[in-house]
Amino acid sequence: MMLGVTIHDLRETAVVRCVGRIVMGETETLRKAVLSQSSRQTVVLDLARVDAIDGTGIGLLVFLHGWARAVGIDLQLMNPTRHVRELLQLTNLDSVFKILSLDDAVSRHEVVVPSAAGLPLTLPMSVSD
Repeated sequence: MMLGVTIHDLRETAVVRCVGRIVMGETETLRKAVLSQSSRQTVVLDLARVDAIDGTGIGLLVFLHGWARAVGIDLQLMNPTRHVRELLQLTNLDSVFKILSLDDAVSRHEVVVPSAAGLPLTLPMSVSD
């Protein structure tokens, strides 16, 4: 299955929803989608519908993390599937990325909107003084 990517505009935050596999030959769409969000404060990768990720996909996540830090964007991962979460733990990337789940967002009183998968999508709520 090809990787499908949709971008949802929530003012300072962009939610990039991924559907399919983040694997060799399928990463360019995600790379371009995230890099196009350079004016955002936060970019959230919704991984709830990602079936698989390989070394190329992990490499892309590491690249995007470095790019986001360099340009001052908070890159977060959200709702990774069990397989993706296990791979992030195995590679110790779970200590590098901020990984959000529904429980995290509810406990911090963040915004909840429906996701493409029909599951709640959680986003940090920014407050201006």
